[in-house]
Amino acid sequence: MAEVIAALARAAEKWPDRIAFSDDETSCSFRELAARVAGAVERLAEGAGPVGLMAANGIDWVVADLAVTASGRCLVPLPPFFSDDQLAHVAGDAELSLILCDEDNRARAARLAPVETLFGPDVVGQADAALLRAPGSGQRIIYTSGSTGRPKGVRLGDRQLDYISAALARAISATSADSYLSVLPFPLLLEELCGIHVPILVGGLSTVRRHVAGACAGGDLDAIRLAFEEVRPSVSVLVPELLRAWVGALLLADAQAPSSLRAVAVGGAPVPPQVLQAAASLGIPCLEGYGLSECGSVVAVNRPGAAAAGTAGKVLDGLTVTIEEGEITVSGPSVMSGYAGGPDHQGAWRTGDLGRFDAAGNLIVEGRKDAMLVTAYGRNVQPEWIEAQLQGDPRILRAVLCGHGAPYPIALIVPGAFAGDFFQTAEPAAIIEALQGILTGIPDYALPRSFAVLTGDEMQTFGLLSPNGRPRRKEIETWIKGPEGRARLKTATRMEEKFA
Repeated sequence: MAEVIAALARAAEKWPDRIAFSDDETSCSFRELAARVAGAVERLAEGAGPVGLMAANGIDWVVADLAVTASGRCLVPLPPFFSDDQLAHVAGDAELSLILCDEDNRARAARLAPVETLFGPDVVGQADAALLRAPGSGQRIIYTSGSTGRPKGVRLGDRQLDYISAALARAISATSADSYLSVLPFPLLLEELCGIHVPILVGGLSTVRRHVAGACAGGDLDAIRLAFEEVRPSVSVLVPELLRAWVGALLLADAQAPSSLRAVAVGGAPVPPQVLQAAASLGIPCLEGYGLSECGSVVAVNRPGAAAAGTAGKVLDGLTVTIEEGEITVSGPSVMSGYAGGPDHQGAWRTGDLGRFDAAGNLIVEGRKDAMLVTAYGRNVQPEWIEAQLQGDPRILRAVLCGHGAPYPIALIVPGAFAGDFFQTAEPAAIIEALQGILTGIPDYALPRSFAVLTGDEMQTFGLLSPNGRPRRKEIETWIKGPEGRARLKTATRMEEKFA
């Protein structure tokens, strides 16, 4: 992070009046940003200990992020989607001495640690940007809930963060001419890197639209289409669900993506191939990637103009990735220092993900080792790519494959907006036939033969999803074998006979 802070100081001199960040309320030049960060650094120097950050995306969040880093104190972003119990665990585990927050999060944050209002222009004054020329050694602790729900803190310092920011900038050929649109929460490390650090490194513009993701989750798919049309960025980062929403909104509006776009990175989960194909036809230049917090959030990404669909692209320059007994193993400057409260990590990181390289050297990620299903016939089934294909159909909002030890996989289906009453009124045989018709290139033994239909709220109520929306596979296996799961399970006898 020393390089990012130094880049901010240089940008304040080279492009003092150029707009660096814009949000829903205001904008900020590089000179103004550097002065506000320097003023916040002076204020933070009065204390010690790790600092939590709990607020909505915006320029004030950016100032706090950079100021805590430049002050040499440890920054701990607090994800708003964590439960109160998870946040309490994070506050204790990281030993937070202070939480910077906005008014909307003040009451919640105050239950965890002492709080101060975020560094808005009316809260902290400006100072000489020269204060940024000798920044402290900032550290991050990034908490990830994973699938178990118990957050683990990943320790990342200057070495990891400076490397990954520069490597990302090179991978997407970022320049000062780029305009970035930020719609994901900044507590996600990838969005912090791409939405804050990379634009500062190259002197580009970052525009924050904090309400887009929430609006899409609430069913307003047009929010993302309108944001891209208004901002007309060249670069953005999305998760597959937001890409799907954008594709759907463009199709409904009979519109195309802005011609200004040159790179839209997509990661966090497998991308349905149907969505990638539709995105390409609509002018969205998708770049699939792969990474995890323990390796600085990005390990591999497709490059602009050279994307290989269905792969995560080439490994970032400076990293070494090997496949050991099928598992992706990473070594190099982005590998974490260790977990909070744990010993320092040395050497390569075994990711727990299965993968391989294609003939062109692109990384293909095949799913989690611990997600593997083994059927009663002894067949191994990796569920994540099957789930991605199912979720590429507009009738299906979410699909989770389960049935470890069963003769064939079982599909849990959350209907999408275009499903109508199909899943409520169609015969089980018709539904299974539809599910299998969506899947291409999947062997017979991996095709679902039975299913259960739930709403998104029921998935949460039954404890089948983690707070960040990932399937809790052990809980799902227990649920489907319990009374509620058995009551909802539907199997088409005729389909079973067909494959007997």
